[in-house]
Amino acid sequence: MLTTQSFIVAVCAYGLAALVGLAMIRRLWFQRSASLASSVVMGLIGGLLLTPAYPSSEAASIAPALIVVIFNALFGDGLAAALQPGLWLVAGGLAGALLGWWRARRRTSTESL
Repeated sequence: MLTTQSFIVAVCAYGLAALVGLAMIRRLWFQRSASLASSVVMGLIGGLLLTPAYPSSEAASIAPALIVVIFNALFGDGLAAALQPGLWLVAGGLAGALLGWWRARRRTSTESL
């Protein structure tokens, strides 16, 4: 079992790796200025990478929801075990996409001033 300190270090390392991955995706996939569609896609990817979930109902620690859904579906009790983290993953993806859309709309409205 992880100690609290090692768990926090692991979650911070995962979050940092996800943010670096987002920056690399942004530079490689969307080299031009950020359009509305690219901002929504980046928000969606960020939401999918950064959404946390509990691996099971009795778990006391969180893990990335994308990892939890994959592992619960493949190695756990199947799709039934992956449903709850999957809902968190969908909600995180939608929240990220909405945040990307809002940020792109805000950027275009300030550029037109």
